[in-house]
Amino acid sequence: MKKELIEIETPEKIIFSYTISSTGARIVSYTIDGIVQLIVIGILVLIVSSAGIVDVSGSYSGFMREMSGLLVAFAFLVYFLIQWGYFILFEVIMEGQSPGKKLMRIRVIKTNGESPDLPTIILRNLLRAVDAFPVYNLVGGLVSIIDSKSRRIGDIISGTIVVRETMFNLKEPDFITLLKSSREETAFSLYTHKLNEEDLYILRRFLNEKNKLPSGKQFEIGLKLAQRIKHKLHITEEITNPVIFIERVYRGHADEDKK
Repeated sequence: MKKELIEIETPEKIIFSYTISSTGARIVSYTIDGIVQLIVIGILVLIVSSAGIVDVSGSYSGFMREMSGLLVAFAFLVYFLIQWGYFILFEVIMEGQSPGKKLMRIRVIKTNGESPDLPTIILRNLLRAVDAFPVYNLVGGLVSIIDSKSRRIGDIISGTIVVRETMFNLKEPDFITLLKSSREETAFSLYTHKLNEEDLYILRRFLNEKNKLPSGKQFEIGLKLAQRIKHKLHITEEITNPVIFIERVYRGHADEDKK
């Protein structure tokens, strides 16, 4: 039986409900990404042709005569990189999305609710070769129709699932500030990277509910959460008080959004 919703509990004991993406939405997003790839390949062909390396108006044999074996190998390499590197690149930099997925408002996540890491993204995308057999994701499409969570083979093996993108309530936290009133001192706007909505929602939930936790548990959960944030934002400063650190990060994002 098909599932429409799944619930995932984070290590911070926060439960998220996700709506599983339909097979139709995934097919449309894949088609959009295919069109983007064709456009990129077409632009590259025009660039090479304008440079006089390829005669696009000639026959295939003429093309082969004008290009050296090295250029042929290079052309196949570029095609391979676009074909296979496209999804890997975008799902890394867009945290589980590609342009097609972004337009369809769907996202790849791990079954534990976290954003997919590089090895996971590489594995699920290399398995597209299996899903695509014999044509246009036929095997992957059939498996996703049968699977209760609409996963293709690549998702099942890599431990991922495609869900609809969730918009969380990112209002000002209810917690009492631990910082001084100066906006300059509360700001933490030195990011080259940003947290996504789900990350910020977890921070807000922690800051709102931290006082309900025993002090030892509050520090333990806060430190794990702060270290995860530090790694994700590439922050080098030492964490002396994880709660204040988390608050500064949250308020820093809020300050950036108001600029």
